[in-house]
Amino acid sequence: MMIRSVAAALWVAAALLGAQPAQAQTPASDSVQQGWPGHGGGDIGELRLIGQATLPNAPPFQGTVVGGLSGLDWNPFTGRWTALSDDRSSANGPARFYTLAIDYDALAVRGIRVTGVTPLRDKAGQTYAPGAVDPESIRRDPLRGVLYWSSEGDISAGIDPSVNVISPGGFLRRSMDLPQRFKASAAGKSGPRNNLVFEGLALSRDGRTLFASMEAPLIQDADIPATPAPGPVRITAFDTLTGRAGAEYVYVADPLPAGNGGSFGVSEILSAPGFGGDLLVLERTFIAGVGNKLRLYVADRAGATDVSRIDSLAGTRWRPMRKTLLLDFDTLSGVRLDNFEAMSWGPRLRNGNPSLVILSDDNFSATQITEALVFELRRPGRWN
Repeated sequence: MMIRSVAAALWVAAALLGAQPAQAQTPASDSVQQGWPGHGGGDIGELRLIGQATLPNAPPFQGTVVGGLSGLDWNPFTGRWTALSDDRSSANGPARFYTLAIDYDALAVRGIRVTGVTPLRDKAGQTYAPGAVDPESIRRDPLRGVLYWSSEGDISAGIDPSVNVISPGGFLRRSMDLPQRFKASAAGKSGPRNNLVFEGLALSRDGRTLFASMEAPLIQDADIPATPAPGPVRITAFDTLTGRAGAEYVYVADPLPAGNGGSFGVSEILSAPGFGGDLLVLERTFIAGVGNKLRLYVADRAGATDVSRIDSLAGTRWRPMRKTLLLDFDTLSGVRLDNFEAMSWGPRLRNGNPSLVILSDDNFSATQITEALVFELRRPGRWN
């Protein structure tokens, strides 16, 4: 999703695909980035930037224009990546996802290229009409052979958001059952804010739970602040077998720096390695005259209040998820910060450590880029 203002206060916010290689860079230093303090007092992980790669701007591919890549997930069976475009079905192509090849190891990132495209289809097996969906995040379920993807809908037009289950060929199988508070409200006094709905998805390691994160607070959960203030964002757990919504937790996004009203937004979430209750949360904002700001946190559900029975957080008592900073992107050297909003674990490196890829959405803009940042997660035995 393109970062934009919400009532001006909440958000200030390869190839010519097979022919020529995409740009790739390796950082001059492999210095370790910020550590992740463990819950027991020791470090449980730290990120090292391996390198980066970019696609050419707006490259054509099989009758579409590649861009708006807002969701990312790795397929261990094919060694390829699934990248969801947030195109709402337009002249650039129908709502769709791409297959990517990203060539890297622990030493360098060598390139990124597009290898396939699959249109998303509705219950009738047809591609979506223009404006019918707003794709944002995608996750592959290797246990069941299906994919999950989220749509922000179009609240201003009365189109509800959705969390969907599809076949590998893009055909809709069913949608999750959404609580009423996440649906469009004609009165506009409750429910989600337009274009700030289900921005992130995370699948539990056992495949039983799909987490869906809002980008911003529901209207009834928080007033639009006139001064820097944290934003309470809901993360909902869906049962992948029944499609029903279960527990719901509050993640509090960072406030913006002094002089800027509002807070960061949640652009993506990801299950942490292992079988714990941790989630990685990518926060993002755009500040006029400053540029993009991004932070990556670990959030722990342990001890957080289940707010699934609370329709309005305002004026109620609840305990949010505990969060710890893993990476402030301002600390990365030689990296152009853009609209990063897709994130996935990749293959383990030869030393056994996980790799993490974070991808930017160029918004189909000539002034932005589609860039993949590749990290190594160095960590001790807790996450083996």
